[in-house]
Amino acid sequence: MSAWYSISLMIHLIALALWLGGIVFFLVVLGPAVHELEPSIAIRTMNQGRIGLEMISWTAIGLLLVTGIVNLLIRTQATAAAPSGTYAVILGIKLFLFATMIVHHALQVFKYAPRIAVLTAELAPNARAWPDPLLSLWRRWFVLLKINAALGPVAVLFGLALVTGW
Repeated sequence: MSAWYSISLMIHLIALALWLGGIVFFLVVLGPAVHELEPSIAIRTMNQGRIGLEMISWTAIGLLLVTGIVNLLIRTQATAAAPSGTYAVILGIKLFLFATMIVHHALQVFKYAPRIAVLTAELAPNARAWPDPLLSLWRRWFVLLKINAALGPVAVLFGLALVTGW
């Protein structure tokens, strides 16, 4: 393959690491760590972490989309044929998983995040417990994050299958 393909593939892998790495960091490090903090500090810390994850995630999603299209175009030009057979099936499954992850992320950002932000802003500075409405929103937000954490590695395996010609 060409140097452009190698560069595009490298950017694709970096974007993948950013997105999945951010998800794993949130689930494994930040989420558990806030349990050790006072509720008012924990809630604000989670909200700031959410904002950072959203920024990283949308950047990574954009890069994955662009580099994925470039990679597909380069591969199809090299073979002078449209994807077919097993390759097309694997590509379709991978794209379906990617689209599902984007939908989940969009739900986090556009459905739950605005309400989380409002409830966090309205929180009393000396709050001694997580308000039930805010806790409920965070639980739903985390369910979507966990689903994406499970779907991401599966999409990666399908991507490896595409690259290795499985």
